[in-house]
Amino acid sequence: MSATAETAGASEAGAVAAAAAALSHARPEAILAYAFEHYRRVALSTAFGPEGCALIHMACAIAPPVAVFTVDTGYLFPESVALQERFAERYPITLSVFESDLSLVEQARIHGPRLYERDPDLCCALRKVEPTARALRGIDAWIAGLRRDQGQSRAGLAVLERYAHDDGTPLVKVNPLASWSRADTFRYLLEHDVPYNPLLDEGYPSIGCQPCTAPVSAEGAERAGRWGGRKQECGIHTFLDRKE
Repeated sequence: MSATAETAGASEAGAVAAAAAALSHARPEAILAYAFEHYRRVALSTAFGPEGCALIHMACAIAPPVAVFTVDTGYLFPESVALQERFAERYPITLSVFESDLSLVEQARIHGPRLYERDPDLCCALRKVEPTARALRGIDAWIAGLRRDQGQSRAGLAVLERYAHDDGTPLVKVNPLASWSRADTFRYLLEHDVPYNPLLDEGYPSIGCQPCTAPVSAEGAERAGRWGGRKQECGIHTFLDRKE
């Protein structure tokens, strides 16, 4: 790496760290406003869970039209697909839907049927992570609806996090809801009449692919119904290495 590149990298790291510290106790709307003001190519990713729905509502009030991307694994609940369509009709968003390069038929031919049961990590890599990697190409700032209290794997979230594309160009991940709770999220949805997935009222606190999502008891952890408890992350939010 040249001295110039090293200097630029250090400057970018310092700027992100300073902004993260300044915004650490800010409202989500202020964090979103910072992202739209400071980055040219901004995209919000969502599987249309409650957090993503809240963020779309906020973002559309700040900087419409909002670029939104989602991943269709081929295994989504019908309710999830219907919610996507409802948001595309109701809000000023540009919705991009990414899919795996492999159809479900091709995946079964290459890897065998019901891969999600035998190797959920590989299934998620093919159907979720790879499409997300494509969606992020050319993006400067990636807005995500993660919360620290969703589980141990997310407990260390910062409101701004540094990553990099394959070519080394910076990618900043923006987590406006990092300090929120599930109750905060639903309070926002109800106060602002934001649509959400009806399965959330039927015992599904976290919704992903239909074969890998189960209802959870009222006492269960929020993500306990995902992958039969075998793992907690699909890989979308862990496949890139966070930079300090």
